[in-house]
Amino acid sequence: MASWPGLRPDQRPYRGTAWYYAEYRDRPSLEFARQLAKTLGWSPDGRLLDLGAGPAQVSLRLAPFVGEVVVMDPEPDMVAEGERRAAAAGARNLTFVVGGSDDLAAIAPELGPLAGAVISQAFHWLRDQDSVLRALDTLLDPNAGAVAIVGFVKEPDPNGWLGEPPWDAVGQILREHLQNAEPGPHPRGRHDPFPDILGRSAFPDVELITHEYDAVIHPSVEAAIGFQYTLSNTLAQLGDDRDAFEAEVRAALADADTSPIHVRLIDSALVGRRPDGRR
Repeated sequence: MASWPGLRPDQRPYRGTAWYYAEYRDRPSLEFARQLAKTLGWSPDGRLLDLGAGPAQVSLRLAPFVGEVVVMDPEPDMVAEGERRAAAAGARNLTFVVGGSDDLAAIAPELGPLAGAVISQAFHWLRDQDSVLRALDTLLDPNAGAVAIVGFVKEPDPNGWLGEPPWDAVGQILREHLQNAEPGPHPRGRHDPFPDILGRSAFPDVELITHEYDAVIHPSVEAAIGFQYTLSNTLAQLGDDRDAFEAEVRAALADADTSPIHVRLIDSALVGRRPDGRR
């Protein structure tokens, strides 16, 4: 399977970020995963595809509610980290594939029938979302298969504390270190609104599913640095300047308050179902 087609290994935007992504990116709650599975009728014998799955943080949440999750990502480091996390969690119903949306047609015979597909942050990376949804149309249950874009609601941001003093110094320091760095590949947000894309697809019955809950966030210098390393291209752009960046951050945050922060969060999925979808 292909991994970031057309890019040299040193150009892959998430190369080397997998551990940080698994540690410092938010993931849906188990309660929301249960709600999503129930709403969409996923069963213990059903199979899901998690496309652009990263290190399987969403896949691991959904795994208890289905028979199998096919975890697919174009970055080999992400797939390897997901395999490690699944093994540590004792999750045996995840199958890992290195590949991207361009590989869906080739892998279709191996995938077999699917009850649904989930796509998270990767959806805005897809070069042609319409063609990906057409490919998924051929893979999903012709009666009840659904596509769920997990994490559609962006506010409140679980990483919002990083924009508040003194933690906002990290982003400023990073920008100073990267001011002369060459930009890496990035989708730059050039796409239609996600509801419009689903609305013109084979899954036009669009619904937003949400779950609101209280959470506690534990700010730390390690998390503040680690989150920056989850952003596309950052590690590659820092290169040999990484140690200097970290030293400057640690000095700036030496006296930062690391008391727990109580927040109200929202898990969400923008769901597209087939017309006359069976609910």
